[in-house]
Amino acid sequence: MSSLDMMLTLVGAGFGVGFMTATKIPVSQRPDVVIRPLALDAAVMTTYLLRPENGNLSATLERFIERLRGPLSD
Repeated sequence: MSSLDMMLTLVGAGFGVGFMTATKIPVSQRPDVVIRPLALDAAVMTTYLLRPENGNLSATLERFIERLRGPLSD
């Protein structure tokens, strides 16, 4: 989804459900959308990196991908 506003518009129009972080809830109140917390202690979100299959990547994009694949740091 390209934006929180677009997601809320589509959900409000009846096109499905959406997920957001708890920090977004206070600024996402709309009369046409019902917001309910998940009944989980901790939710897991998987993020995927999509890139062209041909491997023709700019040096900047290569460095960005290396940082994504590297160890997490504080």
